[in-house]
Amino acid sequence: MVIFNRMGSVADKVVVDDVRDFFLNPGHWVYQYGSPSSCVNDSPYHRKQIEVLFEKKYFHWITDRAVNTLLKEGFLRETKTDVANFVYRSNVRYVTREINKRKKLIQRYSDPIITRAIGSYAETLFSFLFRVYNFTIVGCNVNEYKRNKWTETEHNLDFIIEKDGISYGVEVKNTLPYMEEEEFNIKIKMCEYLNITPLWVLRYAPGTQFEAMKKAGGFIVVFKTQIYPPGQEPLVKEMWGLMRLPVSVWKDIPKGVEKQLARM
Repeated sequence: MVIFNRMGSVADKVVVDDVRDFFLNPGHWVYQYGSPSSCVNDSPYHRKQIEVLFEKKYFHWITDRAVNTLLKEGFLRETKTDVANFVYRSNVRYVTREINKRKKLIQRYSDPIITRAIGSYAETLFSFLFRVYNFTIVGCNVNEYKRNKWTETEHNLDFIIEKDGISYGVEVKNTLPYMEEEEFNIKIKMCEYLNITPLWVLRYAPGTQFEAMKKAGGFIVVFKTQIYPPGQEPLVKEMWGLMRLPVSVWKDIPKGVEKQLARM
């Protein structure tokens, strides 16, 4: 359940208390799912990491607002680095070594070679899945369809696919943060201009994006975990062990994700 209140502070207080408990209570719900890791309530966390850890219950920006509140209260402290900003409980001492360990890991998984590889790998996996479910791929990295060309911006769609007389513009986003709102909206406009149905395949999305997609007559398929190709098992193991990030190596697409596409 996502707690969201556009106007009041009641929902925010619930989130603030939950995030506070995360930094106090080693039995907090975030630490309970998945296999054990070295993340504990005394650990430093970078801000985007906290947003992802709490995304099952709260939108990313709601969690970030709670962190800001706890910083203002003095419950949390923040250390800014050239890689990420880390927060930790204010009475925790000797965090520099732990922050440096996490900085090195972030630099490894943020390397452009890695980010390009996981982006391309996810696109490849889902392109195979489209074919399995009898979609025809009619274009890759395209901004035109049936003699209509999008020229308002320089954006492209990852795929245009067809099935049963319906055409879809597809975006695949294998990222920990949400798909950026500006890009989300531009590409919905692209699909509307090209007279095709938007279909986004995303690691995760907030309810607001599901609402926007429903209004546009499109679909979002969510796969929840960031996908890494075989051979990256040591990196994925370290990312989970040190940071509890939702990452995994996929050799194929799980049945639960397939079913989302099969319903179309």
